[in-house]
Amino acid sequence: MTAILALDPHRPPATDGEIAAINLESARHRAWARFAQEPRVPGVAEALVDKERLAAQFLGDLDALDRMEALASQFARVDDSHRAALVHAEVASTMHRFADARDHLARAARLGGPRETIERHTLSIDQACGVELDAVLVARRRIAAVSGRLEDLVPLGAVLADLEGFAEAAAVYQKAFQSYAYPFKGPGPFRPGP
Repeated sequence: MTAILALDPHRPPATDGEIAAINLESARHRAWARFAQEPRVPGVAEALVDKERLAAQFLGDLDALDRMEALASQFARVDDSHRAALVHAEVASTMHRFADARDHLARAARLGGPRETIERHTLSIDQACGVELDAVLVARRRIAAVSGRLEDLVPLGAVLADLEGFAEAAAVYQKAFQSYAYPFKGPGPFRPGP
């Protein structure tokens, strides 16, 4: 950590990898406990999918994929709203079953799911499949310009990189980094963005 601060003293330190893994596992277990008690509370199932996806991506926990499938099925049994369809879409996308994900998104739309959420999922699928990347770029630029949020800037940077706009992608990633609200109070003029 000291070497990183020596390179850029304005950049906040990151959590040690082992501690981050322990924190993720703890958060994942809490999310499952909450889902078991209150599966229909808005955001509970969605947060659990996010924790399981992070466990698969960053911890190499391939059992997380099975747990996500089980979660989607369990949630669909207790909730027949657009939320269950969106959870199914997220799980299918994570597993690169993009046709299934598109079907779930269509169902979410029929059930009155939020247009913006469905659009973001659709853009992610199109980008992953390399479909109409110019249109994806236009939509990503529009969304990121309105929100300026990390979760919208990172996908914009990714599509720019996919289209070999590396300099602009680097600038967007830097803006995304700066938009992230760090709980950092150390020395230096670092100020998180909005």
